[in-house]
Amino acid sequence: MINVKIYSGICGFTTFINAEKKSGYKASFRLETECPNWEKVDAVLGGKVLDMMTELFKDKNTSELNSQILDISLKVIPHVSCPVISGILKALEVSVGLALPKDAAITFEQ
Repeated sequence: MINVKIYSGICGFTTFINAEKKSGYKASFRLETECPNWEKVDAVLGGKVLDMMTELFKDKNTSELNSQILDISLKVIPHVSCPVISGILKALEVSVGLALPKDAAITFEQ
């Protein structure tokens, strides 16, 4: 199980992502969040087994991205730069072994 904590920024919401490998490149996630919009995403996709090769990579034949995570998130989340979107994808990527766990950050410098 991969656990990620995201502080989203000025909204003040914190979201915990729990990603779990199921088999091969398939995994699922659950969200614990203060954000009512991310609660809606969790209600639709939370616990659903997803194919990470489809979620993370464009189709070789069509060059289209067929990510359920992006499709649902972009329909529900009013602020597309929310870092939770990439946090979910990265947690799932790590859970199936397509990436190593390493902290990332967005830092504003003045």
